[in-house]
Amino acid sequence: MDTKSRAILVPAAQLDDELSKCANCFNLLEYLRYGVLYCIRPTESANDFLISYANRTFSKLTGITDLAEHWLSELQSHLQLLQHTLVDLANQVMESQRPYSEEFCSADGKHCFSINLSRLDIQAHSALIIALEDISERKQAELALRQMNQDFITVLESTSDFIYIKDQASRIRYCSQTLADITGHKSWRDMVGKHDKEIFPLETAQVYMQEEIPIFQKGIALLNKIDPYFRSDGSMGWVSTNKWPMFDEDGKTVIGIFGISRDISESKQREDELRTMATTDFLTGLASRRDFIDDVNRQIARIHRAPQIQTCLLMMDLDFFKRINDVYGHAVGDAMLQHISHLMKNEVRRVDSIGRIGGEEFAILMPDTTIAAAQAFADRIRNKVMHTPLLDKDRVIPITISIGITQISCNDRSSDSILERADTALYQAKNLGRNRVELA
Repeated sequence: MDTKSRAILVPAAQLDDELSKCANCFNLLEYLRYGVLYCIRPTESANDFLISYANRTFSKLTGITDLAEHWLSELQSHLQLLQHTLVDLANQVMESQRPYSEEFCSADGKHCFSINLSRLDIQAHSALIIALEDISERKQAELALRQMNQDFITVLESTSDFIYIKDQASRIRYCSQTLADITGHKSWRDMVGKHDKEIFPLETAQVYMQEEIPIFQKGIALLNKIDPYFRSDGSMGWVSTNKWPMFDEDGKTVIGIFGISRDISESKQREDELRTMATTDFLTGLASRRDFIDDVNRQIARIHRAPQIQTCLLMMDLDFFKRINDVYGHAVGDAMLQHISHLMKNEVRRVDSIGRIGGEEFAILMPDTTIAAAQAFADRIRNKVMHTPLLDKDRVIPITISIGITQISCNDRSSDSILERADTALYQAKNLGRNRVELA
């Protein structure tokens, strides 16, 4: 075949009269983006087809010119189809009168094509139309999309974070396998279409639903929110959550949410432990002096806002505690401090604060309590301690406490003056014989 590029038009004498009338149609085919062949059987019994017309695009796609008046079988080496030979397909289409489509790639793999064969009947004549389209760009886009999708799936199935995409109804579209694991699902695909109410306990789901309202309504992202979650075994963990709105093409309408939650359970546990160490007395488990004073300062501020509130503070000290350490040793002394702490914790109300202020000094803050009620409570706990000795192996070790009480007033500006008054009352109790209660 001649490889020179030129328009290929079949002389009108070689076309049927009906086709000659449609010469303009063939001229239009020259400008199509896909290649077109018009083929006829020279005789009814012929197995091969004669190419009557080929447009410029077909020549450009195949690199072959001067196709007119050549046989279809001559294209066989240029169009290497996957399923059948080109001539076999052509005969199959002509006989079945059903079109056939196939996608294939060039031998060097650089180009991909879509070929379509169909029968065309014009009055008493039949012809074969072959359309050839270069689909290389589409195939490359499909490949890139598949690779991107595979990368996305790899992220979902490999990440240790909880990743999720929700639709406008807040139902899962995609999520990471880690989220499936902690909620008792075998695969993240089992979670697709589910709402938080179907995945988490209702109380937890409501937390997530509430925080998503501004995202859906106003398109406001949620950043660094600490949220609880429950594992499939019922244990609770903590996550740091970020959620961003996903917008429609208009850039305004929120059509979904993209979220990433990172498990911070271990770091939060360490943080809680450090906070506990900073606010709790290690030996007794009571509030530390610093944490107790913070409670006192909060009560002072409360009383300044509402002067009618009555709040009392009790300061307590173990009588002759040094003797316990000297006679029985410091281990028994520590056990005594724990014993007294346990007795006091069992007597106070939930609204009360109790702390270890010093070595053997304790204090109790009693909100909404009159001085008379505080004195009655102090006498009760003093009697409790007096009649509940420490049992150390086969030894019974008694102890008593002295208590000083003061009432917080709106004239108090700091905890120092309050503690000083309570301490004065305490030492008055000690000077008057110990194991007693005195008022400041």
